[in-house]
Amino acid sequence: MYREVKGDITEIEADVIINAANTELIHGGGVAKAIANKAGEKLIEESRKIRFVPIGEFAVTTAGNLKAKKVIHIPTIDYKNNRKITYEELKEVLEKVFEYCKENNYFKIATPLLGTGVVGLDKDKVREIIKNLAEKFEDLEIVLFEK
Repeated sequence: MYREVKGDITEIEADVIINAANTELIHGGGVAKAIANKAGEKLIEESRKIRFVPIGEFAVTTAGNLKAKKVIHIPTIDYKNNRKITYEELKEVLEKVFEYCKENNYFKIATPLLGTGVVGLDKDKVREIIKNLAEKFEDLEIVLFEK
């Protein structure tokens, strides 16, 4: 199931909240900062321990004070190497994330429009990627958040 919601992703009750991160998991701005601030110090500590996640991969941390079980961090930008995620890489990593969720019995997933802020991806293209993948994973409830 797929649906779109306008609002604050940090307020949803979900199994997983997806975070658009940078490769160093420093949650300094945008949705990443809002998620980290609401989740609290434990998420920030776990992110520091992980230290680096390449574009195309993902990391899982606690959700802390969020109404979720886990936060999945998908890097969409690598500041050190001046590299941004491509639409194809986004599709591939989201597919891996949805597989991971299915395997771990996380059925309600909240995601922002990944990469549409500082990375500059087109909102309609990202929405289409998420919507198409949601159709493939019909046993998952994918909630797309937009401000």
